[in-house]
This record gives sequence, structure tokens and C-alpha cells, in this order.
Amino acid sequence: MKNYKLEKKFHEFTDMRDLLRTSAEKYAGRVAFVTKIKNKETKEVNYINTTYEKLFETMGHLGTALIERGYKDKRIAVIGENSYNWCLAYFAVSCGVGVTVPLDKALQKEEIVSCLNRSKAEAVFYDKKSAALIEEIFAEKSTSLSMIVAMDFQPKEGVVLMELLDQGQALTEGGDRRYLDAAIDPDAMHYLLFTSGTTEQSKAVMLSHRNFMSCNYGMNCEELFFPDDVNMMILPLHHCYGMSGLLTFLSQGMKNCFCDGLKYVSANMKEYGVSVIMSVPLLLENMYKKIMKGIEKQGKAEKVQKALKICDLTEKIGINVRRKLFQDIIEQLGGRMRFIINGAAALDPVVAKGLNDFGILTVQGYGLTETAPTISSETYRYLKPGSCGKLMPNVEGKIVDANEEGIGELVVRGDNVMLGYYDNQEATDEMIVDGWLHTGDLAYFDEAGYLFICGRKKNVIVMKNGKNVYPEEIENLINVLPYVEESMVFTRHKANDVVLWAKVVYDKSYLSETNMSLEDLQAQLDRDMNEINDTMPAYKRVKKYYLSENPTIKTTTQKTKRNEELKQIEKELEALHAEL
Repeated sequence: MKNYKLEKKFHEFTDMRDLLRTSAEKYAGRVAFVTKIKNKETKEVNYINTTYEKLFETMGHLGTALIERGYKDKRIAVIGENSYNWCLAYFAVSCGVGVTVPLDKALQKEEIVSCLNRSKAEAVFYDKKSAALIEEIFAEKSTSLSMIVAMDFQPKEGVVLMELLDQGQALTEGGDRRYLDAAIDPDAMHYLLFTSGTTEQSKAVMLSHRNFMSCNYGMNCEELFFPDDVNMMILPLHHCYGMSGLLTFLSQGMKNCFCDGLKYVSANMKEYGVSVIMSVPLLLENMYKKIMKGIEKQGKAEKVQKALKICDLTEKIGINVRRKLFQDIIEQLGGRMRFIINGAAALDPVVAKGLNDFGILTVQGYGLTETAPTISSETYRYLKPGSCGKLMPNVEGKIVDANEEGIGELVVRGDNVMLGYYDNQEATDEMIVDGWLHTGDLAYFDEAGYLFICGRKKNVIVMKNGKNVYPEEIENLINVLPYVEESMVFTRHKANDVVLWAKVVYDKSYLSETNMSLEDLQAQLDRDMNEINDTMPAYKRVKKYYLSENPTIKTTTQKTKRNEELKQIEKELEALHAEL
């Protein structure tokens, strides 16, 4: 694969304002964001294009107004659906005003109040969907909020975003440069992000401009983008993974649009000519299953296999015809899709290889909120299904306390490592020891330097013979079955032994599409589990399993809360025994 030597093309920005100002100068008239406006009554659709130059100018107006209103060096929250205004607020606050506190719109009221209080936020930007909740919290005076800003509608009380923009514009045009010339310390806390813990109360991660810019530089040096690429934001931007990706796209002058919802992903891809997305396994695995179902239904399985063999042969002589031969499949994804970045959890290697075989570069990345977030990633040069690619060029990593198989905890260090947990020195000291951040993930490096994540240290199952079982490894094999939505491997005690069980959540639509009964599906699962077990050493075999229609209990980032889910599983098993 050709090496584009991207490190010669890019440099590391000093801070986020430096990045956005550079893009405003370099890509001035290019479209940074597309916003769709739909009239509910007439159904008429209009698109507002915001250029890079306009984005930076408007940031200046908003930041100046916030300083004028007394919010210099304050914490300001942002909550709502992904939108241009959401991004504008996020950028403006952290690039010269104070600290940005992005909040998850899916949180319950008491959790939002807790986050506002723990972060000491004094203002919040919110959208219409969050209005009832935010206005209720503001009225109760249970937080330190002194101003709420409606981003996309006229509220009953509070300030409208446009009012701040008009005020800031008048001030900047009058020569006010308090915001534009504000000093930014790249190593100070400018972002406070709440993690979505699976076992305990969320922690507040303190991030700096340097953290984000280090990740940005690593991504720009490794991942290949083109000027005409169009990105669609599917992932929530309050999460570090989504925001870090967006910053990469903005630093490269790409156009960015927003998804109308998971039901509309394919339609939106076609609508905007999307060529790049950042995704999570659930979305990609469902997408791949639909593609494969369509191939089977149309009787094209044999034709596809022949085409794949042709692709393998032509690549040996340096010719890539995948996108040409699989244009029908690419058309299902809007016609221009060429690059998918997967993160948050491991993508099934079968799905990753399948999408790459169809000519859509699909890479697996790995990171944590605490590392802003990227630690490693596959790239156009480094692809190995099942791995998380290689470490970013500005990240160091090593395995500690390795077992005889070379598997141990991954620890990392670099400029992307967080400042610490806010108001929690004890947790910070546990996580960062002698400058090395302990990820809590069990992993190993192969001889070529590819990183393989085996599972969370806290999730590992130690069998009676002392062998370790990584539940995620088995779950990945179960989840690729066409009728499976998700699964969870757990243990139960039998006599003096530990037995592996699995809860298998099935896709109800699969039954109707295939005219199968639940008994038929159980028989199919028996056959498939036997095949999976045959590939495993004896201690990793799942002895018991059951079908369920109840999804696992998850965090807002769709990670299973295993401890809580175990309680649900016990109830389900009791009900099953009662039926039997």
C-alpha cells in the first residue's frame, strides 16, 4: 500500500482555536457544516451551509458576548442533539471563555442535576428537545445555573442564542478583542467530560487542548482523507470519540452533516453524498447483516464469491477493482461511502473483513475518554482484522503483568492522557501511576506491533483450573450469527465447578422473515453453538445458553452494565424454570 507520508503534510496545533482559525484561513469559503431545516407543515426542506470562515467569525461573536455577560473562566454546559449550534457553543466556550461541559442528552433529570452541580456549571446551552427538563431544573434553582441559552427556538424564559450572537457581533465590530485575543493555556482544563461507567457513578474527566490536539495530530498523520470527503455525524458529540473525529475532519477542510436518526442513516448518506462515517459495532453489524441478507435473497451469493476471488487475483498485480465490482452494495450506502472508522467497542472481524472486501475501507480504533480518546487504530496502511491496528505515532504503550500467553494490562502514556479526574485524586492516582495510564483492558501486541484487546480486566472470568476466559471474545462469535442482536457470557456455579452460560438476544424480525418458530430458532442456535464450541478449548466452551427477547441493560454509550444485567438474567432464568 502506498505511503502518503501524511506526517509531512500536517503539524500539531497548539490549541483548538489555532486549529479552527487555521481552517478558517485555509478553507475560508469551503462548507464546514450543512444544517437541514424542515418545515413540519409544508414538508419543505432547506439547507443552510456554514463556511469555515463564518464558523470562526461566529465563534468570536458568541465568545465575546459570554465574556461581556460575566462568564469568563466559568464552566458552561451544552446539552442536546448533534447540531451546528451545539458545536458552535462547544467551540466558543473552550476557545477563550472558560470550560466546556458537554452533557449526555439521554441522562435522567437527577443525573443531569448531579453533573451540573459536580461541574459547577453556571450556564447551559440547550435545544428544544431538552427544553422541558432544563427549564424545570433552572426554575427549581437546585444548581448554580444563572443563565440558560436556547439554541434553536424561542423559550418562555432564558436567553436565545441569536441574541448573544447579535450582542457579540456589535461588540467585536466596535473593536472588542477580549475573546479573540484571550490567552489559552494548552495544559489547563478546558473540557470536563463525564464518563459512562458500567459499574459505578460516572467520573468527570479533565481534558486540555493539548490532549485533543495530540489526538488530532496522530489521526491526521495516520488516516487518509480527501478534500471532497463528506462526513456524517452519527455518534453523539458529547462523547470524546465523536468530537475528536469531528476535529480531525474540520482540520482537513471536510464538509460535515448531521444524521436525522438511526432509521434514516442510509437515506441521509445518499442525501448528502456521505463518504466517511464514525460508527459503533451495533450499527455496522446490522448494516452488514442487511447487505448479506439482500445478497442471499437475490440469489447472488455465488456471484459475490466469484467477484471476491477476482478481486484477490487482480490485487496481486496491483489493480483494485472492488468498488467497481461491488458498486451495487456501495449504492445501498449512498453511492460514495469509502471509509468507516469503528470505535467504542470491538467490531466483529468477519464484518470488518466483509466491508473491506466490498471496497469500503473499514478500520478499528481503540481509546478511552481518559486518552482524548485515540490510543491506536488500523489505517489504510495497517489492517489486520481482529486487531486495533498500531499505536498512534505520539502514544507509547506496553503490557504489564503479562501471563504465559503474553496477555496483560495495557498501560499508555503521551500528550493525549487526561489531566485527571475532577475532585477525585484517589481515582486519578489509581489510574495514572508514574506517568503511565492504566487502561483496565487486557491486551497483547503481536510480533508486527498490532494491538489486540482481549477484554476488560474487571470482566475476565477465572475458571477453576486457573485459566482466563474473556467473555467479549466469545460474545463476538455469537453476535455475528444472523439472528442475534447481542449476547452476554456469564458464569453460574455447578457443584464445585464454574460453568459458562450465555444470554442470546434474538432479532424478532428474523422469525417473521424466515417463517421460523422459536423452537426452530432454538434448534438453529444449538447447531451454531456446537460449531462455536468446537473452535474453543474445553475451558472456554459455553455449556448453557438461552434465547431472550430482552436487550441487555446498557450505558448511554451502549455498553452492557454487566453487574446490573446479571440481576436481570437471574430473573429471566427463574421465569424460564417456572415455565418448565
